Amino acid sequence: MAPPRNHATFLRDLGFRDLDRIVADGSSRLMLSRLLACACTLLMLLAGPADAQEQALRAPIGGETEAFTRKAAALMESHAEGGVFSGAVIVARDGIPLFRRAYGLADREWAVPNTPDTLFRIGSITKQFTAAAILKLAEAGSLSLDDPAIRYLPELPPAWAPMTIRMLLNHSSGLPNVTALPGYATQLGRIERSPMETVALLHNEDLLFPPGTGHEYSNTGYILLAGLIERVTGQTFARYLTDTVLAPAGLGATRDADPGAIIPRRATGYRREAGEWRQALPLAASAPSGAGMLASTLDDLVAWDRALFSGRILSDESRRAMVTDYGHGYGLGWYIGTAYGRRLWSHGGFISGFSAIKDSYPDLGLTIVVLGNTEIVPAQALSRELAALYLGQPARTEISVGRTVLDRYVGFYRTGPRSVLGITRDGDRLIAQGLGQGSGEPRVSLTPESDRAFVARDFVGQDGTIRVAFDIEPDGRPTGVMIHRDGIERAGPRIDRAIARRVTARRFTRLPSGR
Repeated sequence: MAPPRNHATFLRDLGFRDLDRIVADGSSRLMLSRLLACACTLLMLLAGPADAQEQALRAPIGGETEAFTRKAAALMESHAEGGVFSGAVIVARDGIPLFRRAYGLADREWAVPNTPDTLFRIGSITKQFTAAAILKLAEAGSLSLDDPAIRYLPELPPAWAPMTIRMLLNHSSGLPNVTALPGYATQLGRIERSPMETVALLHNEDLLFPPGTGHEYSNTGYILLAGLIERVTGQTFARYLTDTVLAPAGLGATRDADPGAIIPRRATGYRREAGEWRQALPLAASAPSGAGMLASTLDDLVAWDRALFSGRILSDESRRAMVTDYGHGYGLGWYIGTAYGRRLWSHGGFISGFSAIKDSYPDLGLTIVVLGNTEIVPAQALSRELAALYLGQPARTEISVGRTVLDRYVGFYRTGPRSVLGITRDGDRLIAQGLGQGSGEPRVSLTPESDRAFVARDFVGQDGTIRVAFDIEPDGRPTGVMIHRDGIERAGPRIDRAIARRVTARRFTRLPSGR
């Protein structure tokens, strides 16, 4: 319960007397502030222990906010100094920023820094906007979520006939992921196509499972939804989304991230290749469509939560449908789960040089947004660590990287004229060891912060932390590594065993047979 703006009325309602004199006397304003603080404390106590604890989490003030800001700044600066984070971050409660900072460069060629107002591509966070657009059509009676998509798009293959709109929204349609097709990043994704022309690339592919019988995350489903919106409304997806969702929500900065458009304050996306920064691979403007076409800002994404959860955009029924877990931890454009014992509605985004996440804790009114303009930004891990700092709990990032991905990184990386980093796998962890100069280096276990960025903590050194980020090609091949340790950054390309032996002039033991 928050006090009304008329503080005197609020205190009178609680039984405090002689307030007219206090309010009229400017010298007594401090007394009024103290009375107000006491009243808020009394309300928390009367509400009961659980409610009081909730109020305390929702309203850190004064020194508590300052302490959180210091800890959040230290966390983000450690990643920025290590070259792992370039972007912007916000932690907001009830729409009010508690922490809002930017790091790194929006444009590396001109050394233009990121700011909290910089525009970033948000990738698959777009999906919750696409879902809202579909729900608006359902509210208008233009369609039903349980209608088969083929009713509106008769050109779809007959095998897709059982596929409903709801299945497309919650990834239970069985559609393969178009972005997983061979050559998508280097060829297919660079050609301008309408949404339905993109979907047609999969017409001859088998479904992963009969519609409605499984769950597999698929960008294809959301591209198909964009095509369905165009068919039903007679408008482009971008126009309908702007008119019915973005504009009513007051999102003035959020827009189609068309790479050919001139967009003020837009960040450039970057990747790493063989130890060097390079611009991200090009992607056709139309390629991501309803699955990931938007760019946005920190403030707009916080405003989106406020507009959506307040009922300004969707009806109560539509919002409940959006955040219902349909059996696989996914709603309609949102991952549905918990973190630190609190409900968490979330979605990440990864696209062409950008990595992002928006975490929403509805019971706390808390929104955390991490937007990065490099492909190695560990957005999810950073967001969960910021939540842990806010809640005063140990961080649990729960990032899991499969052994197949870990195995790709096993090998040797040149990090200096006579030094090499060796990477092996031990179970579900990567092990790093410096070879050559400083060959007395210990073996260090790396914990994943994302599928590309790893950290070793409690290491003997100046700051007790080593961060390792791998450069990869679109097909997943690693080409280089970046290491940050004791305030020093090293980067270098992947090399084979023979070159590593020559660099260090020593013999290497065989990599563990089990990797």
